[in-house]
Amino acid sequence: MNELLKKREEYLRRKMSHLLFEILEYPPKKELLYIGLCYCQLSRIYNLDEIPISEIKNCLSRYLIDFDSYPWRDYLLELEFFYMREGENTFVKGAGLMVYTPSEEATVSIDPRYGFLKNSFCQKVYRYWYISQKWGKFRKPNDGWEVIENAVRLFNEGLYEEASLYLEDYLPYIKSSRELITYRVIKKLSTLAFLLDKERLEEALGEIKHLKEFLKEFNKELKALPFDIGKLSKELKKLEKTLKGGKKVYLPPIRLERKKKKSLWRRFLNLFKGLPIFR
Repeated sequence: MNELLKKREEYLRRKMSHLLFEILEYPPKKELLYIGLCYCQLSRIYNLDEIPISEIKNCLSRYLIDFDSYPWRDYLLELEFFYMREGENTFVKGAGLMVYTPSEEATVSIDPRYGFLKNSFCQKVYRYWYISQKWGKFRKPNDGWEVIENAVRLFNEGLYEEASLYLEDYLPYIKSSRELITYRVIKKLSTLAFLLDKERLEEALGEIKHLKEFLKEFNKELKALPFDIGKLSKELKKLEKTLKGGKKVYLPPIRLERKKKKSLWRRFLNLFKGLPIFR
């Protein structure tokens, strides 16, 4: 794969991740996924790259969507993967879709330039659809800690790249030193998990080394975080040993320890903490 295609692939992967964040923060946006969902389902069923627009219409109707009122042009344009073909030699894509009225013979297909991303695209569409149905409460964060909690949810669903990109997107929300060091731990774990998932084992071993050095360097600061750092260090050693043996492994879910709430009596006493009798 040449450098131009690599950059384009990275751009489209980021775009899909950002689309997921929009859908989770604004659920009505998931309507965009329907046309991708229908294309991927029909392409798999018929083993075809080009799907007749009539079949797309029928598929959308099963989701109770009227094709004529569905903003499919906007969605195809936003997804960027698709083009339409009319007859033998007429291809419509990009801004041309906005003024295009397809005939019944028109077909929808993924742009040949991105054909190598078709399976990856469809897997993301299926996964994002599942997540959008499963998660009822995923809101735009108000502070740095909510950013971290949302990233952990993505990580624990196996969306490692998305977790890493989510942290990057909301980095300005990270304010305190506690949030920043937690951010760095989750970011490194997300990168490591992504490399393991893609079986890029040499890079994963290098990331484990960097993560172990990081844990050692910031051992004192890390003790104040809601992680079992000792357990994490042991997991990394075990992981490194297994990887060197040539076996495929995955990182376990991240568990954030929640702060214990103070009792009602303790909170009541805190109201009088500044009074002389309590000094």
